[in-house]
Amino acid sequence: MSGTNQREIKQVGLVALGGVIGSLSRWGFSLFIPNHNFAWGTLAVNYIGSIILTALIVHIKHHPDPQWWWRPAIGTGFCGGFTTYSAFALKLNQYLDAKNIHSLLEYSIASLVGTFIFVYITYEIADARWSKK
Repeated sequence: MSGTNQREIKQVGLVALGGVIGSLSRWGFSLFIPNHNFAWGTLAVNYIGSIILTALIVHIKHHPDPQWWWRPAIGTGFCGGFTTYSAFALKLNQYLDAKNIHSLLEYSIASLVGTFIFVYITYEIADARWSKK
């Protein structure tokens, strides 16, 4: 097996492992912050995942030779399993079914605007910190 194939197989394994850890973390998080009248748990997980992914990308930007496994394990695997666009879509569908347009709009805006704010702040802080090194 060539070196490229071995690395690709390792990457697949890292994505899978990261995804399992991220999915289990997401499930565990939902036990502590259940979604009752508002999807607080899903919102928090998506905020946290966006912060982790942004920090990872900025770190890789400023460190030209990062560990090769970070992006597949943490970015694609963990963050992919941890964050939950499907739960976001499901919650929007539930609000639509219940004709709860107020919550649908609140949740949509909180998700989009909040994620933007967290990504922006994380980027600015991490970029400033790592560009000095």
